Amino acid sequence: MKRIFQVLLISCFSFSVATAQTYRGKFLEANYDESKVPDYTLPDVLTSFGGQTINTVEAWEKTRRPEIVKFFEQNIFGEIPQPSSPIKRSFKLLSENNTLLDRLCTRRDVEITFQNKVGSLTMALVLFVPNKVKGKVPVILLAGGSDIKRKKLVLDDSQSYGRTRNGIPLHQLMMRGIGVATVDYEDFGKDDRNPEGKISGGIIDLFLKSGQASTNENEWGMIAVWAYALRAGMDYLETDPNVHKDQVATLGSSIGGKVALWAAATDTRFGMTLLATAGHGGDAIWRREYGETLQNMCKYLPTWICRNANKYANNVHEMPVDQHSLLATMAPRPFYVGNAQHDLWADQKGQWIGTYNAAPAFELYKQKVNFPSPQQPEINQPITESAIGYHVRSGTHGLHLFDWEQYMKFIEFHFLKIKPRSVEEVYNSN
Repeated sequence: MKRIFQVLLISCFSFSVATAQTYRGKFLEANYDESKVPDYTLPDVLTSFGGQTINTVEAWEKTRRPEIVKFFEQNIFGEIPQPSSPIKRSFKLLSENNTLLDRLCTRRDVEITFQNKVGSLTMALVLFVPNKVKGKVPVILLAGGSDIKRKKLVLDDSQSYGRTRNGIPLHQLMMRGIGVATVDYEDFGKDDRNPEGKISGGIIDLFLKSGQASTNENEWGMIAVWAYALRAGMDYLETDPNVHKDQVATLGSSIGGKVALWAAATDTRFGMTLLATAGHGGDAIWRREYGETLQNMCKYLPTWICRNANKYANNVHEMPVDQHSLLATMAPRPFYVGNAQHDLWADQKGQWIGTYNAAPAFELYKQKVNFPSPQQPEINQPITESAIGYHVRSGTHGLHLFDWEQYMKFIEFHFLKIKPRSVEEVYNSN
């Protein structure tokens, strides 16, 4: 017993030291005190960099939206450069199983290949579609990292019937007539956490010029790389006979939320965006300097973003945009923000401020945003029947069943054009 205890003690000590070294600065140096939030002024979503008032859809689409996306592309997430030689992509159906969940669901495993003169790489995609629905269905494309490889997307045990091991409520999605897909976006690139923020490998190598060893200062960081993987997933979904290509929603949690948002900002084929505790770089404004900050990200996670972001790391107030500006680029496509009461790192108050201040762009399109006031809604009181959906739930960081169920209702309202249903209504009607 003594020997076992010593081994456990050494293991725990090693883990605690490693954890402290990794996260001491990232988390513990952050501000969690509201009294220390600086005064700030958010840039007006409907005023261009040149001072032009944007009051028409045409001015939004020709002037304001492009300049917002371009700023984030050049100064936060990084642009996708021209590849060294043209890239060809192809899809291969590896397997298909239409007997899942007592024949309620079909699973397709697909291999996506990108290839040019430099080399090639493949990425795995898994798609689940309901068998009971005739015709094409809306699909959620989940930014799930390497979930396909690590968790196999197998169904969980009997106590979690119909849920995959990474938490997808598959049975309920199929009962509602909603498909779900995910890509192993780390196939496109793994984060090596280079301290200088330079990245290479994966899809990056197919784009490097002769003699170029890594990305330039304005070129894509890992968030943009993984967003490009989601866009590759969309390339396939457009070809699938069961998928309604205009009704594909990106979904991500935490870093995946940042990825999902940037994918939709740079690719308007996505018809909706669903965010879970995405935080800074996603739906929370930088100017509050609460929880994660741009300075923190540039210091501890420099590969997530482009190196040009360092220009604003120490003074985010000089940026002519904030994350509400990026959320506004979703218009008129609906988006939903979910966050958690105790998620201080993601700054749930800052997430609400970002969400609320994106609304003017939707109003240009006469889209109804049902926010009753600037005051943050109460805990566990979701706003679903709105161009912008929102909730702050009890609990902490992550993607929970409560989140999934609000997103499904949001899809019912916008894509299926039906009154959002409770879980009981879904199961009692089938």
